[in-house]
Amino acid sequence: MHLDQSVTAETTATGRPVRLIRPDGSSFGVRRVMAEWQPPGAPRLLRLHVTTPGGAPAIAEVTASASDAWRLRQLWT
Repeated sequence: MHLDQSVTAETTATGRPVRLIRPDGSSFGVRRVMAEWQPPGAPRLLRLHVTTPGGAPAIAEVTASASDAWRLRQLWT
């Protein structure tokens, strides 16, 4: 599902996300970072194994820019 919505990320000291919080207050728990890459001049891209607000497992694709702006781009359940 293509979402492309702004989210807030709670991160570890190394910048890895542990929770993504949507504007409506619902959140996705991050179980693990499956992949991470950054094309030159582009935001960092992460593919995450997450738990949905309903408790189901899912895969999320998020971007993180240098200004700490996070976007939930896609979600596969």
